[in-house]
Amino acid sequence: MSLEQEDNVSFVEKALSRLKRQQQESLPVGEIREQQPAAAEPVKTATTGAEPPDHTRSTRFIAVERERLRAEGFLASDRYRRQLADEYRIIKRPLIANAFGIGAPRVDDGNLILVSSAMSGEGKTHTCINLALSLSAEQDRTVLLVDGDVAKPHISRLFGVADQPGLLDALGDERRPLDELLIRTDIPGLVLLPAGRWSEYTTELLASDRMRELCHELAGRYRDRIILFDSPPLLATTEAQAIAQSVGQIALVIAENMTPRENVRAALELLDKSKPINAILNKSRRPIIGGYHYGGYGYGQNSDADGAADSKPQT
Repeated sequence: MSLEQEDNVSFVEKALSRLKRQQQESLPVGEIREQQPAAAEPVKTATTGAEPPDHTRSTRFIAVERERLRAEGFLASDRYRRQLADEYRIIKRPLIANAFGIGAPRVDDGNLILVSSAMSGEGKTHTCINLALSLSAEQDRTVLLVDGDVAKPHISRLFGVADQPGLLDALGDERRPLDELLIRTDIPGLVLLPAGRWSEYTTELLASDRMRELCHELAGRYRDRIILFDSPPLLATTEAQAIAQSVGQIALVIAENMTPRENVRAALELLDKSKPINAILNKSRRPIIGGYHYGGYGYGQNSDADGAADSKPQT
């Protein structure tokens, strides 16, 4: 084989290897199964700690590949697991306090939480999933993760349910009942509502009375359930603003040294300042013992937007 032929073979092999990696990266970390595995862990609920019998509910669930989820950065490696868990504990405590009146006045619809950002690329979906996983570890809480980023449903794709009916189907003319749309995962305490079928009237659906009725139903179905909405960036579409009207709290993800301050202020101006607006500082390289630091600041309800320099989440 000539040197030129060897170069060509090497080029093809590299191209195939690159394509294989891209395909592997695009594979979801979960898949729908139609029956519970024999050794499945019990699904907890907030009020009883065990899923009550319900013969009308579908037995389908999402089987999640834990190692793939960890490889995608949603479950920390053994080296950083405790540190990451502690950081998300700091982030979630004010949200839980507002939602259920624990050491703070209870916020109306406080268990409905929107996770958004000013711009794309700030890590809001990554943060939303990690926050959902952290909240699902609570002994007295269950979590419903809603893919509200209907134009780019990353959560639905990640968990392998992008082709399933979801949020938009519950709001459309057919108004599918929630029991047909909610999908349990084999992660105890975590339930998923996919984005659903795209509509050209998405913003109108998300801003409708039906959306507010749906949120009320979601919030009240289980007394101690937390509902997290992943949404598009606030400055990119009007859909995030529409969802924000129906929730009780907002968590704004801000990438350190990436998001211009004026963009953060512009995003905040689009939100109702009577609601707690919690900011999460993401992609921070401020050193703490053993690694990186996640933090945030509070805005709205007795807080000041100029507190952006604070390093811990406040409400």
